[in-house]
Amino acid sequence: MPGCGTNRGSRLRMAAAEVPMAIPPAAAHKIPARLRQALYGVLVAASLLTGGGTARAVRVLAGPMVGAVTSTSARVWIALDTSDVVRVRCFDINTNREVCSIGTAVHGPPPFIVNAPLGGLQPDRDYRITLTANGAPVPLPPPALIIHTYPAPRILDNFTLAFGSGSDTVRYPDVSIWRQIARLQPRAFIFAGDTMFLPKKLSAFPYTYYAALRFIEQHYAQARRYRGWQRLLRICPLYATWDNRDFGTLHAGASFVFRDESLLAFEKYWPNPGYGYRATLGTFCRFRLGDVEVFLLDDRTFRRPPAPGHPGTMLGAAQLAWLKRRLLQSRADFNLIVDGDPMLAKYHHHECWANFGAEREKFLQWLFTHDVSGVVFLSGHNGFGELTRRPADPRALDQYPLYDLTSSSLAAAPLAPDRLARWRNAWRIGAPVRAHNFGVIAVGGPAGNRHLTMRLVDAHGQTRLSKTLSVSMLSAN
Repeated sequence: MPGCGTNRGSRLRMAAAEVPMAIPPAAAHKIPARLRQALYGVLVAASLLTGGGTARAVRVLAGPMVGAVTSTSARVWIALDTSDVVRVRCFDINTNREVCSIGTAVHGPPPFIVNAPLGGLQPDRDYRITLTANGAPVPLPPPALIIHTYPAPRILDNFTLAFGSGSDTVRYPDVSIWRQIARLQPRAFIFAGDTMFLPKKLSAFPYTYYAALRFIEQHYAQARRYRGWQRLLRICPLYATWDNRDFGTLHAGASFVFRDESLLAFEKYWPNPGYGYRATLGTFCRFRLGDVEVFLLDDRTFRRPPAPGHPGTMLGAAQLAWLKRRLLQSRADFNLIVDGDPMLAKYHHHECWANFGAEREKFLQWLFTHDVSGVVFLSGHNGFGELTRRPADPRALDQYPLYDLTSSSLAAAPLAPDRLARWRNAWRIGAPVRAHNFGVIAVGGPAGNRHLTMRLVDAHGQTRLSKTLSVSMLSAN
């Protein structure tokens, strides 16, 4: 089956053979992926130190990019062409005063990534950065990066988020939709999976672990250099989770043989607020923006298909426990749950949470019995956009309608009309959107009467679907 780890032992032996001889081949197969990567870094760094050579100018290969942001901090991501000692300085744009400075040694093996945490910032302010390597200025490619911190947590204002999925910019390089997103100047942009496209079949991947890691990183690097993304990378924070095409092979899940390598590559290229919780590693995380709490889920790392005697799982017990705990702690008006697969639609023979019906229904019933209000789902994957509404059970006084806005795709093959006809969704509101599209979430209104407007917008800036929800509509009370 594509994406399944058939004969993992033989792959481990090949990986052991590829590790430099400083690591005994017989022991290499026992080394976890993260430790293998660290050992590669030590060996490459040692070879650089002993190889001599003259200093040369450092170049930026990708970025800079704004990562996770709060009201007092931000992350900046940059890919360089070599290892070096670098320093990122952050300046208030209005006063031109330096507010923080972060120095770090960037090590290999490639890619050479700067992921700089900037602290001591003020809410709702604009900042710029400079970069030096060994004291020499490193030119940053245009357009200029601007970090805008979020307002203070208790301040309610009107703002817009944008999201989407399915970004195959190699085959679909047109920049129109990315210009529309950047023109909107969202407070943040969220990738709901498929940020780039890996091969569908395992046979197209390299055979060893380290080669597979480099292969996945190269796909991320190519996507990050795509010209249509450059302005968006510089004007708002970007957050991401994955789906099948940027996790691994088609329909890949927990058994994907390069699962660990895929997560290592994801962590290098997406400066998210976190990567799982404690010992449970994955792409799930959360962030807060005003009165909106956003939960990004990982529907691949723990995914196990249903089997006789086992209902299967898409999200896994540990991730669901984390999500439930954080939802109970949330005091936000709106709780946006983002996943790469549709969360409410019941498709036959297509990927969605309904394929894991026991897990999904148990979670939805938990939402209502624990009086968790304000939940809205955002999703991707389909190759078309749609809005799904799960009605409340009229016999259950603790329920409210649930909505899932699916945006797909940003830049990938739209689903053909004859295939789209087979994606039947009894809870769909209006017509599906076949055109390339992105989702827009506009939040506004006075305290006590906040509302959220969901839209799907096409590459020409035209709204193809719209729905407004008030706080009172998302509560059983």
